[in-house]
Amino acid sequence: MKLTIKNAFITLEKYLKPIDEVRFHHSFRVAKISAMLAKKWHASPTDAIIAGLLHDIGKSVSPKQMLELCSKKNLPLYDFEIFETHSALHSQVSRIIFEELFDNSDIARFNAISHAIFCHNTGDSNMSLLDKIIFIADNIEPNRKNNFLAKIQANELTSPDECIRLIIDTKMKQATPKNREFNPLLGATLKALENER
Repeated sequence: MKLTIKNAFITLEKYLKPIDEVRFHHSFRVAKISAMLAKKWHASPTDAIIAGLLHDIGKSVSPKQMLELCSKKNLPLYDFEIFETHSALHSQVSRIIFEELFDNSDIARFNAISHAIFCHNTGDSNMSLLDKIIFIADNIEPNRKNNFLAKIQANELTSPDECIRLIIDTKMKQATPKNREFNPLLGATLKALENER
């Protein structure tokens, strides 16, 4: 399938809307915010919209199917993804679904969108601007209970790295009192950002 906003929306509507309408609307909001951030930080709004629409497409399959897909592709799994919450696997599964459905004739663009989908949940130690935009948009969309979007709109948070640091710091604080295992990939993302300073 050709890599267009229209086809991304059709895919989202086909795979996610019938299963989880709340997640469908979340993905639409993430795409909208991704476009805004792309314009603000001089990235491709089209690629940001596509990645924003498809970032949670992996949640269209059951937890059991997520584990099976990741095992079949020999993808690394953490204990908390296997024993606690399979939903943490959805970013890997979203990437798999994207790569199976969409045309990769523009390989650089295809890989950039694929990677942004993959690391939207945890970040990565080597994030591109598109990766950062999708990660941020997913964490600041209006139904999230934080004021990060308002701070970006008011220019209180001006750089993607500053936003990511704040988001990860907030996630760490939320995980500690609940005795939840903190995703080690988030820690690696934060460390990589600190090393860039």
